[in-house]
Amino acid sequence: MAGGCHGVSGSQLGLAYACVFGAAIASILGGLFIIVVPVKNNLFLAASLAFAAGVMLYISLVDIYAGKAIGHFVEAGHADSYAFTYATICFFCGFPISWVLDKLAERLAYHGHEGPTSARTSPIPEKLQPDDATSQATIDLSSNPNNVDVESGSEGGSQQASKIPAEESSVKVARSRKLVHMGILAAMAVALHNMPEGLVTFVGYMDSIKSGITTAVAIAIHNIPEGMVISSAVYFGTGLRWRAILMAALAAFTEPLGGLIGLAVVCGGSMTETVFGILFGLVGGIMTYISLKELLPGARNFDPEDKVTTAFLSAGMIIMACSLIAIVFSSPPETVADVLAVAADAASPSLPSLTSSSYPPPLAAGS
Repeated sequence: MAGGCHGVSGSQLGLAYACVFGAAIASILGGLFIIVVPVKNNLFLAASLAFAAGVMLYISLVDIYAGKAIGHFVEAGHADSYAFTYATICFFCGFPISWVLDKLAERLAYHGHEGPTSARTSPIPEKLQPDDATSQATIDLSSNPNNVDVESGSEGGSQQASKIPAEESSVKVARSRKLVHMGILAAMAVALHNMPEGLVTFVGYMDSIKSGITTAVAIAIHNIPEGMVISSAVYFGTGLRWRAILMAALAAFTEPLGGLIGLAVVCGGSMTETVFGILFGLVGGIMTYISLKELLPGARNFDPEDKVTTAFLSAGMIIMACSLIAIVFSSPPETVADVLAVAADAASPSLPSLTSSSYPPPLAAGS
């Protein structure tokens, strides 16, 4: 068709990329959230991270891995046992990929930002240790290490700053540096794993509208607290809102970049059912690893007594499950029939498909 590639219309490509942009904008909205709602306690961030973990775990394990990855291997002609095996291998291959990306993000975050006396901080889950002088995820004007006005970033109050003991000032500077480092690390990690998310959102839409929209919504929901984590850490470390929002936006930029990779793959005509199965298996593993390695430990770090973490983790799963159920019941009858026909073909490949144009066989002339 004109304006498309390999039989895909330009409007379909545009809608697929719009899904990618929608998921990316969610990270920026999360960054903007610090302007609208001041985040003044750890339970708020814990609830956000736990909810995001619930959404990601459910969509990764139930929809992407058990549904899409295995389903595409079956549609590629593999027997059910082999399809399950291949999808499982791809799923767990996503774990070391995530580990490598995490280590790369950590090295890039600390490169050029670690002074001789600055302590090396931990990855995202260990952001604000409970033994910090201020366990809350906020810094008021009196505890701003550089005496920076949190609203405008302007310097002031030199007389007040002179009253702060040198030891207390150095502790606050170190805490501020730790927050900035954590924000950079969070931005790097989010940026690196946003790329495959953009790719899977794009190819998911090319696979089916339901698949693309479901994946985009799930990714957008968990992108919001990720943007909040990035912007809040940078903001509380520097006192500059514009810098905090910029970091969240830069991390979100890699999602459309992943969509461009998906566009190149689709227009290259190399997207087979097997490729879809491999891709969804890998991304399911990547998203599961991120949930278990970063989001859940981060939530428990903000909420050591588990006041909200388990509840919001369950809420995220339930809401995602309800959305998937609603999508299934909103599917037109012919789509459900097609799915059943594919399952029947996979189970009995020797039997003619009931939806095939050659069944029943045409009558001979004169019959």
